[in-house]
Formats: sequence, structure tokens, C-alpha cells
Amino acid sequence: MRLLYITYKLDSGDSLVGHVVSWIRGLSTKFAAIEVICLTYSGEDLPDNIRVHPLVDEKGNSRFSRYIKFCQIAWKLRNSVQIVFCQFSPEYVLGIAPLALLYSWPIIIWYTHRHVSLRLWLATILSKCVVTASPESFQIKTNKTSVIGHGINTDKFRPSTNVIASPSVILSVGRLSPIKNYELLIDSILSLRNVLSNEDFVVRIVGGDEGNAPQNYRSILQERIDASGLGKLVKLVGPIPYGQIVDEYISASAHINLCATGGMDKAVLEGMACGVPTLVRNESFASMANVTSGLELLKSDDADLIAKRLLKLIRMSQGDRNIIGKDMWEMVDRSHGQEQFLGVLAKTIQRLAD
Repeated sequence: MRLLYITYKLDSGDSLVGHVVSWIRGLSTKFAAIEVICLTYSGEDLPDNIRVHPLVDEKGNSRFSRYIKFCQIAWKLRNSVQIVFCQFSPEYVLGIAPLALLYSWPIIIWYTHRHVSLRLWLATILSKCVVTASPESFQIKTNKTSVIGHGINTDKFRPSTNVIASPSVILSVGRLSPIKNYELLIDSILSLRNVLSNEDFVVRIVGGDEGNAPQNYRSILQERIDASGLGKLVKLVGPIPYGQIVDEYISASAHINLCATGGMDKAVLEGMACGVPTLVRNESFASMANVTSGLELLKSDDADLIAKRLLKLIRMSQGDRNIIGKDMWEMVDRSHGQEQFLGVLAKTIQRLAD
């Protein structure tokens, strides 16, 4: 079977979508050929049955010229594919739909975000199936939805045998956006500092400015950090290449994600797979929190309470960390592991093409 895979970027170092490369590599063993259309391509070493068609060259392109090039590439591939997988964006579905209808290609879209737009509604109508990570990750009610997990590479994301070093590291991973509730995190760290006046710890907020954050949001957060007297404790690290993010997780004493409910955050699962004791506010993780002591679901947005929970995590013994780390890795691997995920995704695609 020949698959057309449409995605944002093919770059194993990208902090947001670096995992896409390993997905495509994994799918290459399940399909005779994969044609990939993406905005940009970093020149990855891929199997011979994968061909990549980037829309943006070194000179850059306007949005209109990218669309024209997209149509040209898709037309050239009209006799080379049987089914279409669109990843992340409903715009990809809308772009390929005319040709897909003409040649009777089924369309599958992968979508994991709380936001629902008119374009997403239209993309859902035009798609044969919607695959998503969790029931909360796709908010349109339709019988086209298939929940298949997040596809975490658990060979890469796994606990380390290293002893957690001092000072303790509190880690938060995610793009800089108000939805991540970093203001509450900063307030909680201020409360924690007042409790731990004689104990060393640092906070690393890892993530870029991608998304729909207000202008100068990074500066707004930095001003809040400085005004709280936390400039030496809290660092806005910025984005880190996908290949290096594991080092952040395995060096952390605690991982915290204060994003509200609205779909499972992949960063939480990656941290869990690395065995990091984790605090979340997102109720999508309630069932996981009920069966492992390494993940705690916060029931309150009280900064003092969050500080107490963080204190408990950073003082956890190494022995307890080793036990819960193995437990969390197994849980993520079982429910969201990449190998199982790609098997289910490939079977879904192949079934729809029959």
C-alpha cells in the first residue's frame, strides 16, 4: 500500500515535532511506499521507500506559492498513492480534499488539541477517520474518532539509573503560552522558596514561543519572575532540540504541568516514561494517577498547596524514585508506546483503504 503523509515539518531536532521522524520511520516497514509533503525538511536519513517533498526552500515562500507548490506535488503523486494521512492541521485536509475526492483516496487526520474551529469541522466531514491521543484530545463528537494513544518512543524516553544530583531541579516542559499556567507555577515556586530557605533547588521552564501567546509573553513571565525575587532560581530555558530533551527529564527531581484539562499533554507522558515524579492539573490523567504514586492530579490551584506537593517530590528518596520510575515507564509503554501506536495506526489506515 502507498501512503501520502502530510505534516508540518520533518526535523528530528525540532522541539515540538521531532518525534514525527521516528513515526515515519516506523510506518515505513508497514507500507510499500510513503510520500511525505511537509513545509520544511532537514534532510533526515530515511528508508529508501520514503520520499520527501518540502514546500519551502532556502529562499522561503509566500503562503500562496506554497499552496501552488502543494497542488503541483499532489497532482504529480496522483497515481502513486492510495490513502492520505494528515497530521496536526485541518488545513492539510482541506488542501488535499479536492484531489482525494477525485481519486477516491480516504483521508485520515491526526488531531490532538482542545480548539475547535470551522476548518476542523469541515476537515472532520471530509475525513474518513480522526485518530487522536485521548478522548479529551478531540472535542467534536463523531463516530469517526479513534483513540490510539500518543506514540511515545519508550526506547528513548526511559528512567535513568543515575542518582538525582543537587541542587534539586523542578522541570516544566511546554510552549510558552498562558494555557500552560506558568504564572501559577511562579507563584508556587515563590511559596516553595519561603519554605526551603536553606535548601537548594532550581526551576527550569523548557519551551519556545510557538502558539498563540500574547506578544512579549516571555518578557511578561520574566518580569513576574524578577518581581518575585526568583531570578536566580527560575530560568526560562527556551526550546531544546528533541534529541536532548531526555537529559532534562532524567536530571529532574520533579516535573510539573499546570495546563488545565483539554487533552493529554505529550510532555507529561514523556516525563513519566523517564520516571520523573509528576504533578498535573489535567483531569485527562486521572485514571493514570489512580494507579501510580508517581503521578499526582492536583485538585486545587492554590500556590501554597502546590508548593507542598513539590516539596514532597523533591525530597523523595532514590529508592522510591526507582520503584515509581519503573511503574510509570511500564504504564506509558502499555498505553502510549510508539510500537503499539504505530501498529494500530497502520491497521487503521489499511482498513480504511480496503
